[in-house]
Amino acid sequence: MIGLLSALLATLLFSINAPIAYAASRRGVSPQALVALRNLVALAVLLPLADFRISGTALGVVLLSALLGPGLGDYSYFKAMAQSGVATAITVGYTYVFTAQFFSWLLGVERLKVGTALGAVLAFAGLYIALGGRPRGFGVLYGALASLSWGLASVLLGVASREATPFTVAVVRSALLVPLFAPFSKLQGLRKEGLLYAALSGVVGLALGSVFFIYAMSQIGVAATVIATSLTPILSQIFDRAINKTKISPKYILGASLVSSGIALSVMTN
Repeated sequence: MIGLLSALLATLLFSINAPIAYAASRRGVSPQALVALRNLVALAVLLPLADFRISGTALGVVLLSALLGPGLGDYSYFKAMAQSGVATAITVGYTYVFTAQFFSWLLGVERLKVGTALGAVLAFAGLYIALGGRPRGFGVLYGALASLSWGLASVLLGVASREATPFTVAVVRSALLVPLFAPFSKLQGLRKEGLLYAALSGVVGLALGSVFFIYAMSQIGVAATVIATSLTPILSQIFDRAINKTKISPKYILGASLVSSGIALSVMTN
């Protein structure tokens, strides 16, 4: 139960983070700078909480997950949005609920269960009904790259979560990504509003969201956790419309219901 609650908290935080990160990009923060700044802030917040009790093997797994997940995966997702729009990025990128299960089975981390697979199908169907669109443009390739990167990174993160605390895992990942992306980030001349939104995204999405995400994986496994996060983009749209007092389309309610059913089925199976 605690694992499911942690996964849902991570989903909630990721949902709040999405419009914050988008606001940063709208104010001139490039994808490279956004990755660097978010991880720098997360590193500063979480460093005092990490105990660094981690084996050499687990450390290697964490570093690889960092390169693939919040590194290559997030960058590709941001590029997909820029190239082909939000609908294409979500439709293609969030097929990672399937690629994560495939890699988990392929690497022998978790057995492929029928209930979990059906839960993923329900979740993706809800996501497509609410926000999906016909994949188009060069962003499809970036979306596919994001899906593969997130899928494999999630499996590696699930393995690492059994060997170290969520704080240690999150700190190691951010410590790697900051020096990798900072040299390619043009920080001079950025508007203060953009920097503020990027920093806030680092706190909400990484310092808080990623910690709950990693902990959930250690409790309920990779498949159930990634399926839970498929609710993120729908909740982001609902929050955005609620805050701006605009009408919430019935398709969002239907989509969220299907995703919730998929989450429940996958958790019950596990």
